[in-house]
Amino acid sequence: MHHFTRTFLISVIGSMTIACSATRELSIVVQEPSPVTITNEIKTIGILDATKPSLQKRKKKDGIANVVVQDEKWLSIHGTEASMEGLFDALLKDQRFEKVVLIQNVNIAQSLSDENLTANTWQEITYLCNEIGVDAIFALAHFEVDTKLKVKKTKRTETDLLRMHSETLGKEITMETLIGNGWRIFDPNKRILLDEIVTNNELVTSSLGNDVIDAIENMDGRRLEALKFSKNTGVAYGQRLLPSDRILKRSYFAKGNSQLIKTDQLIQAGKIDLAKQKLSDLVSSGDNALGSKASYNLAVLNEYQGNLDMAIHWAEKSIDLKSKAFNTDYLKSLLRRQTKNVLVQQQFQEVGLLE
Repeated sequence: MHHFTRTFLISVIGSMTIACSATRELSIVVQEPSPVTITNEIKTIGILDATKPSLQKRKKKDGIANVVVQDEKWLSIHGTEASMEGLFDALLKDQRFEKVVLIQNVNIAQSLSDENLTANTWQEITYLCNEIGVDAIFALAHFEVDTKLKVKKTKRTETDLLRMHSETLGKEITMETLIGNGWRIFDPNKRILLDEIVTNNELVTSSLGNDVIDAIENMDGRRLEALKFSKNTGVAYGQRLLPSDRILKRSYFAKGNSQLIKTDQLIQAGKIDLAKQKLSDLVSSGDNALGSKASYNLAVLNEYQGNLDMAIHWAEKSIDLKSKAFNTDYLKSLLRRQTKNVLVQQQFQEVGLLE
């Protein structure tokens, strides 16, 4: 059985306060549903490059500036290929899809990156899908490369044949490359974009040399690193179709009553079940204000342990005893999580990650 909640305890006293009482924080790692909904009708995928060339229009420059231009041109070509390969590899692992193909050299490719998609474009997309035999198109609609090169003087330590060390002056160059990726998913049957997103990632590489030319020549691993980096952006987009982890921080009452202090000590010692027993006694103490806080703490601890239904139960109990903003807002958050969990389970089942 797949567990949808993983938790860990933060040992630092939280600075937040609820109803003027000091609190601590628990951090809970939960699964969020994918923002992209892929219907069961989509079983086969085509991937294509829909980017429009832009770097070719740049004027040729001399010296070190030309190094940047040539590097950008190279990465704009090979980086797009690597990014598409990364997505291809990620989608192959997704058990929802029976077939994933890379589509090469199609006439309509660049029109898929247009801001406004015409009826004629959708008709061509439908024709292409029928011709290739795919249910949807994943298009790399945007791939932008912008590199800044920085040069500074530096000291280098060299070792001679006698293993003697000496310091010499040299140059250090740093290439900071911002890579923008834009992806689109086309559903030809419904004629809608299932997803559209642009992400920006930075690749920074540095090298030392006796002079600038020497430092550039020493950066021989940059292109390989850039390809791996670009491929990972494609993999990351493929993983966007899966549920993802998010950290929630929940505050609980740790002071304001000697019993709350004692249960906090138990929580800090990892004795969660014993703390829950102590809190249960406080709920029936006859003090509604204290019982409400104890019930709230029980709700947080049950969520911490992955029991969302019991968390909702205790949040409702907290409100019944004494309704405050802290417990009503928390209940709303739990109910939203409950709704999302249904979608998370469905998505995990679809990709074959649940038995």
